[in-house]
Amino acid sequence: MAIIQGEDGYITFSIPIDKNNPDIVLPTLNEYIDIMNDENLAYSLINRHGLVTTNEILGTFVETKPNKFALLAGMEFNPLIYRGANRDYEFLPTSQRYELADGQERIRHSVDWIKKQEFLKLVSKMPYYTRTQNFRVLDYNFEMDLEAISKHYNYVSNYLDVTRNIMVAYFFAYTYFDKEKRQVLPIDNFEQYNPILYVGNLKDIKSNTPKAIEKLGLQPVLRAKVQQSMSINVSEDRDKIKSLFKKIELPKNPMVARNIYAQFEGGRLLFPADYLSRCAIQIREHATLQEELIEKYCDETNTDRNWLRGEYKKIGFELINQPWDIPEQAKYMINRELDELIIPYLNTGFIFRGVRRTTENNQVKEQNNEEVTLSK
Repeated sequence: MAIIQGEDGYITFSIPIDKNNPDIVLPTLNEYIDIMNDENLAYSLINRHGLVTTNEILGTFVETKPNKFALLAGMEFNPLIYRGANRDYEFLPTSQRYELADGQERIRHSVDWIKKQEFLKLVSKMPYYTRTQNFRVLDYNFEMDLEAISKHYNYVSNYLDVTRNIMVAYFFAYTYFDKEKRQVLPIDNFEQYNPILYVGNLKDIKSNTPKAIEKLGLQPVLRAKVQQSMSINVSEDRDKIKSLFKKIELPKNPMVARNIYAQFEGGRLLFPADYLSRCAIQIREHATLQEELIEKYCDETNTDRNWLRGEYKKIGFELINQPWDIPEQAKYMINRELDELIIPYLNTGFIFRGVRRTTENNQVKEQNNEEVTLSK
């Protein structure tokens, strides 16, 4: 069992060092990707080294930097990642979709930036963040990627969301968001939409644009869990990254769209009503902006603060000094999500393969005769 009682009274996730094998360490992200299969054997349960996996494994623990580990969702040896889009996607991150020389675009950019910072400041006070910092695998602590969290909950970002689940990608390819009805619907007008599946290979991305996946990892929140969603950084080498994804145009078939939509119960299974979702919407739609963040934005972007404040008031924003806080009921809800959904998910579905590092040439030897798994 990797579930133990923490010092704060809550359960936590911890895999201790094996006293019989104290020199066993986690593989780095690069080492983990290297043992993945080639694309033509992506779904094989045996890799080229003879290592065997099972369909019960939902993800893997890997080292992302010294003393830090990340969660890699998906079939252990499968190198493929997917993104579905309802029309051709330019791989342009939302953080770069502004014409900042235009005054109205500058205002939109500042509001989006401030709202994101409000959201992230609140997330950093939530049990999602404070409790997961204590998750431990061997000598490694978990480090939540707040930028990825913001992307998952529809804030502007340098990241691009991808999934290890091809059916999730199909859902996003065959649906659209209706602004009037404020809901996701299946595509029925294929003159306006063109469903596309983008397929990337982690081995190719690591070789050609390694910075894009330096922080690749599943975040321990419900939306990321159910979507098997992770993020790649497309702020640099955007065109090269796009070239590494195969573009597959999917059939323009309304029956297919409706069936996929129904399979995920109209998106309910992919967009659970967790506290973070409600919080993200509330912050984004609330007609207030925090003074402290206005000042920070103006300092970082060399924007005239008096002009910006005047523009905010013209469009109906109230400037406040009070940061967002977490109600006690919300803390209870978040702790239940962690206790009942996130920690058991890691405990029963995630594994790691221990490696030893030789001191002579710093090579890594895979422990072929021993797979360290969590309780089933």
